[in-house]
Amino acid sequence: MRRGYGAFVVVALAGALVACSSAAMPEADIDSTTEALVAPELEKYYEQTLDWESCGGRVECADLLVPLDYGEPDQGDLEIAVARYPATGDRQGALVFNPGGPGGSGTEFAQYANTTVSPDILRAYDFVGFDPRGVGDSDPIDCLTNQDTDEVLAAAADPQTDAEIEQYINDAEKIAAGCQQRSPDLLGYVDSASVVNDMDILRSALGEQDLDYLGKSYGTKLGAMYADRFPSVTGRMVLDGALPPDLDGASISLGQAESFENTLRRYVEWCQSREDCSLSSDSVDAGVTEIQEFFTGLDGQPLVVGDRELTEGLAMQAVLYYLYFPFAGDWASLNRGLGDAFRGDGSTLLSMLDQRLERDTAGNYKNNGNSYDAFLAITCLDDGSDLSVAELSERAKDWEAVAPTFGPALSWSELVCTEWPVPAKERPKASKAAGAGPILVVSTTHDPATPVVWAEKLATDLADSRLVVVDADGHTAYGNGSSCIDRTVDEFLLDGVLPESDLTCDDGWEF
Repeated sequence: MRRGYGAFVVVALAGALVACSSAAMPEADIDSTTEALVAPELEKYYEQTLDWESCGGRVECADLLVPLDYGEPDQGDLEIAVARYPATGDRQGALVFNPGGPGGSGTEFAQYANTTVSPDILRAYDFVGFDPRGVGDSDPIDCLTNQDTDEVLAAAADPQTDAEIEQYINDAEKIAAGCQQRSPDLLGYVDSASVVNDMDILRSALGEQDLDYLGKSYGTKLGAMYADRFPSVTGRMVLDGALPPDLDGASISLGQAESFENTLRRYVEWCQSREDCSLSSDSVDAGVTEIQEFFTGLDGQPLVVGDRELTEGLAMQAVLYYLYFPFAGDWASLNRGLGDAFRGDGSTLLSMLDQRLERDTAGNYKNNGNSYDAFLAITCLDDGSDLSVAELSERAKDWEAVAPTFGPALSWSELVCTEWPVPAKERPKASKAAGAGPILVVSTTHDPATPVVWAEKLATDLADSRLVVVDADGHTAYGNGSSCIDRTVDEFLLDGVLPESDLTCDDGWEF
């Protein structure tokens, strides 16, 4: 789950204004076979079956047909790319997966199913990933050229001068205009509510009575919205790294700024405990100040890396991206990248960021940068903004008081949605999921992108849930080193067994 643009590509989302949504389903009757609400106009979609073909190794791929506009289903169709890793043992059903974003490709994760879920889950379930509308191979959104993406990402993280603010405005207008020019017919229909409706058609096409689902990060928002919209066909659902659907854009941005600030401090403390720490100071406050001064220095004098530059914005993104997964070596990589940069060599940090942004050495972004474009399009359609430049600037000063490293940049990140060419779909709404049965909500205590307080909130909002938290750093918990978390998730998905009450696991990973 990412939030921001220009200098900021971080994880998050929300929903916003408009009296009615084009994602609304038509009036419907109960289908006696699926027990789902199926309008006559949608029957052809619910009656389809998937034509699976081999697409590499054990994985099979198919296309799912869905309406472009659920409010007017006769306005045209979209194809949703679906991939499955068939169960390796006695099949229990299909487990649908969304990795987050928005903009993350679920079909890619089908290729890595054996590293995403446990062997026991793979024996019992077909692991099914899909690319949400506008993403990857599902009629992808296209907004910017590779060069445009480079320029926008390198912008000032916290514009201060008139020239920097003007450039920020120009970039926001460039993104909005590019999306309107390159994807005009799709731009208004990639909202999360439409994706949720697509998920129910996918459930039916898979031949499943209920949707068993694992969502991570932004994927938890989709799952919670699905359980609220389709409680009678919600099966065993695990939401890992929670994003409550009713959080608005400001709440998300500020919550993330505070959480990343906390994680940065924990990174500095970890680094200072090592002999090879790139920081010269021995207190956390002073170590954070070193990093802040490094960013500030790049604002005036970027580091030259061949025919490119490591700007303040790019360096800040690199640091953010490598706060995510310390158990997978991110903090150690960040230590090396910062060490080289402090000595005047920005190539390591820039290469690390390219890897996360899926940019190759020739300057080409994977799928022409669709992950970034889709993130922006979905975020702005879910959560419009009407704050002026003056209001964003003033708010940035307020947020600096609680998150001095990242607060101002995350405040400015909403400007692109202010310029968006199509209105947001609907107001943020809490998911109660009454009648859906128990839902398992999972988190770490120190998640940088989806703070644990969001998991606590979502678990409270849901009518029937269990919250399982592991005392650890890192984004999301399942499959990342806690046997307590993995066992709890697997027992629920396989047998429907849940802890009697909320649970805190104490086997957080070492790194």
